[in-house]
Amino acid sequence: MKKILFAAVLLLAGSQFSFAQSDVADFLKFGKDDANKLIGAYIDPYAKTLGIGLNNSWYNSAETHKLWGFDLAFSVSAIQVSGSDKTFDVNALGLSNAKPRGTNSMAPTAAGDEDGIVLDIYADLEDPSTYVGSLSTPGGSGVDLVPIPMVQATFGLLPHTDLIGRWVPNVKFDIEDDQAEVGLWGLGVKHNFKESLPFIKHLPFDASFFLGYSKIHGQIGVDYGLDNYPGSFEYKKEEVRVREYLSNYEQDPNQRGETETSTFKYGLIVSKKLSVITFYVSASGNQSKTNFDLLGRYPVVSEQTIIDVVNHVPEDEVEIDVQDPIQLEIKNKYFAVDAGFRLKLAFFSLYGSVAKADYVSYNAGLSFGFR
Repeated sequence: MKKILFAAVLLLAGSQFSFAQSDVADFLKFGKDDANKLIGAYIDPYAKTLGIGLNNSWYNSAETHKLWGFDLAFSVSAIQVSGSDKTFDVNALGLSNAKPRGTNSMAPTAAGDEDGIVLDIYADLEDPSTYVGSLSTPGGSGVDLVPIPMVQATFGLLPHTDLIGRWVPNVKFDIEDDQAEVGLWGLGVKHNFKESLPFIKHLPFDASFFLGYSKIHGQIGVDYGLDNYPGSFEYKKEEVRVREYLSNYEQDPNQRGETETSTFKYGLIVSKKLSVITFYVSASGNQSKTNFDLLGRYPVVSEQTIIDVVNHVPEDEVEIDVQDPIQLEIKNKYFAVDAGFRLKLAFFSLYGSVAKADYVSYNAGLSFGFR
C-alpha cells in the first residue's frame, strides 16, 4: 500500500518526470523562471487528480453509525483527465527566453499521449540573432485515468454523528536509486441533521452535512540527496560539454523533492435505504492546494550559462548552479455531484459511485464493521 500511495504522489511529476532522471536538468535548462512555468503547466492535471482523489470516498450513505458503531473501508478512485487538460499552450505561459519552433504551440501535459514540441531559446526573444539553442518539452505519459487508493475508519462517537479518520504513518522505501518517504492523514465529520429536526425526522430517507480535510506529503531524496547531474547540450555556435566544464562540481547532498497536497470538502448527502441496498446522492464544494518543490542546490545550464561559456567568461564568474529551483503552488476549487450505492452483506459492504467535477471519477470500495 505504501508504494501505491507514493506512486500517486509521484504522478504529480508524470511517469516521465522523475527527480532522479535527466528530465529535471532538461527543464532547468530553460532557466529557473521558465522552468517553473513549464513544469507547472506540465503537471497541472495530475495535481488536480490527486486533489480530487483525496476528496473522494469519504462516505457512501447519509446514514450515520449508532453510538460506538465502527467500520474500516478500503477504496480506489479512478479519475479521468479531461481531453482539454492533455495539452497546454506554451505561448500562453509568458516565457522569458523560449518560444515554440514553427506554428504549433500546443505541448502535451504529463497526462497527454503526444511527443513534446521543440522550443528555441534566445538570450533576447525580440532579437533572432541571440539564438543559443533548442530543447524539447517532455512527452506525455499516456496515463489519463489515474487511480488514487484510500484507507479510512469511521466511528459513531456522538449521537447521529460520525467521526472519520484517515492515517498512513510516514514510511520510507527506495525508488530506483533514491530513498522516498510518504505519509497521509485526514479528518472528517458527518452529521445526520434530519434526525434532529422533528418536522422531517420521520420521513423515509437520511440527510447529512459533511466536512472533511486531508493532507498527503511525499519526499524523495530523504537521507542522501538525489542522483541528479547535468548532461551535455548542443548549441548553434558549438557543443558545450557540461560535465567537462563543471568537472570540479560537487553534488549537493541536500537535494530533495517534496510534494504536499491538502484538500477540503463540505457538502450535503441524501440517501435512501431499500432492504440491503442504499442509494445516495451528494453535492459538495471542494478545494485543493498542491505544493511541488525541488529543493537544494542544482547544476543548471541555462541560456545565460551557455552565452558566458561561448564568450569564454572565467569559470568562477559563470552561474552554474541555482538554489531551490522549483517552487510551485497549484490551487483548484470546484463543485462536485456524486451518485452511488452501498450493498450491505452480513458484516461487510460493497459500494461504488460516479462523481462529476472538473474531471469524472469512478469510485469503488469495500468496508467491514457494524452500525
